[in-house]
Amino acid sequence: MKSGRRKMLAAREDLVDKASKIAKSKGFTLFGMINNLLELSISAEIMGITLEEAVDNYSTIRAIKNASFTLVLESLLYDTADIAYQRAKEKSLKTWFEAGVWVGKHYISKGTGDQFATLINDLKAFSWNAPDFILEMRGTEISLRVLSPRFSDSYTLLLNRFLEGILEAFAYAVTFSEVGKGTIRMEAVKKEA
Repeated sequence: MKSGRRKMLAAREDLVDKASKIAKSKGFTLFGMINNLLELSISAEIMGITLEEAVDNYSTIRAIKNASFTLVLESLLYDTADIAYQRAKEKSLKTWFEAGVWVGKHYISKGTGDQFATLINDLKAFSWNAPDFILEMRGTEISLRVLSPRFSDSYTLLLNRFLEGILEAFAYAVTFSEVGKGTIRMEAVKKEA
């Protein structure tokens, strides 16, 4: 039940000014917007997350959408990868590599900043089906490890080519690659300009 009583809240002046401008641009009163934010914060806490986690999760979903990724059942992805790989091995490997190059170029074209780091952070977030998705950078060298007991042989090989395509787009040359069912280990070095 909503109460008509009010309590005063203290907040930083710069935040209140920004919130007031946002509220006005959205056709809200500052009072209405702050109450809405408090209700959302309480709802998030009841769900067991913070507003920061909710915003991070939304950012991940938005990045997935903007990068042209889509959600699909995990078993469907693996089964379809197996069928494609068995029926057209070379074409499937080429298609996944080209998709990786496309994704890499998509991130490169986003503008300034470290787009490779952004892509890697997004890939880690997108790869919830891989318990271990570890990328370490040491100067111009990269070490990548992806592990998942659920990956099929075919899917692992295709994902490896996808990752090689991304590295190619960012001008990295693969110097070591070891691929086995559910396991990808790869090292790469930045190509000379």
